[in-house]
Amino acid sequence: MPTNVTIEYQLAEKGYLEAKTPEEKVRALEKMLATVPSHKSAENLRANLTQRLSKLKRQQEKEKRQKTGRHQISVKKEGAAQIVIIGKTNSGKSTLMRKLTNAKPMTSEFPFTTKLPQIGIMDYNGIKLQIVEIPALVENFMQSEKGPLFLGIIRQADLVVFLLRNNPEDEFKILINELNKANIKINQEKTESEYDFFIYLNGMIVINNENNNLHINNFNIANINDKDLNKKIWKCLGLIYVYTKTSGKKPDFPPIALKNRSTLKDLAMHIHKDFIKKFKYAKVWGKSAKFEKGQIVGLSHLLEESDVVEFRLK
Repeated sequence: MPTNVTIEYQLAEKGYLEAKTPEEKVRALEKMLATVPSHKSAENLRANLTQRLSKLKRQQEKEKRQKTGRHQISVKKEGAAQIVIIGKTNSGKSTLMRKLTNAKPMTSEFPFTTKLPQIGIMDYNGIKLQIVEIPALVENFMQSEKGPLFLGIIRQADLVVFLLRNNPEDEFKILINELNKANIKINQEKTESEYDFFIYLNGMIVINNENNNLHINNFNIANINDKDLNKKIWKCLGLIYVYTKTSGKKPDFPPIALKNRSTLKDLAMHIHKDFIKKFKYAKVWGKSAKFEKGQIVGLSHLLEESDVVEFRLK
C-alpha cells in the first residue's frame, strides 16, 4: 500500500476485501479509485486498480450475455462510418433519426418506446453513413437487462451523438457518467497508462430545444433544427471525401471517404493495392492543388475535402 493513503481509501479497500459478490467488488474498486492518493508514487496503484476494475466489469458483462442470450442481437457496421445517437427518455432520438436518415422509427410521448436499436442510413454527398438509435440510457445502465448489449454497440461506433432536451447540462452529466462507468471515454486524449482499459470515441452534442447556451469543453454543439446538421456531424467524424476520375471523363460518383490528413497513397490503397505497385503519378484538382488547372503529385501528397484525383499507372 502506498504511504499517506486516506481513511476513505482504507475503508474502501476493507470493503473490497470483504465483498462477496462481483457487484460489491465493483463498487468498492470504484471507491478505491476515487480516493487513491494523487501523488506520483501512487501511479502504479491507480493503474492496477483500473485494470482490476476493467477486468471485473468485462467478466460481469460476459456472464450477463451468457445468461440471457444477448449476444444474439448485434448491429453490423455498414457504410463509411457508424454513428450512434444516445439520450435520456423522450429526448427526441427517433425524431432526429427521421431527420437524418431514411428510417421511420416509432415515436411516442410515452417513455421507453424504443426497446431495440433502430438503424438508418444518412447520405452525405453520396457517402453512406450508418446511424444507430440506442434505446434510452438510464442511471446504472450497465446493470440494466440490456445495458451491456447496447454499450457494446456504442463501443464500436465512430461517433457518439448526445441528444439533450429538457435539462441539457444534467442530462449530459448522466450520459457521460454512464459511459465512463463502461470504460468509454469521449473526446479525451489517450493516456499510456489507461490505453488498454478504455475505449476512446469521438462525440458531439445536439440540442433538441431552443436553448443553445450550453457549453461543454471539447464538444461541438449543434441544434436539431440546424439546416447544416448533417455537415456538422460529418465534420465531427474526422473524415474527408475525395473524387476519382478517368482521363477525359467527369469525376466518378459517389466519392470515397478517407480519414483527415490522408495522402494519395492512402487513397491508392483504398482502391486497390496494385495502384501502389503500378503508380506513375497522379493529377489533383481542388483545395490541395497549387494550380487551378491541376497539379502533378506523388504518393505523399496530402489530400483535402472534395479533391479530384486522376491516377496514371505504368
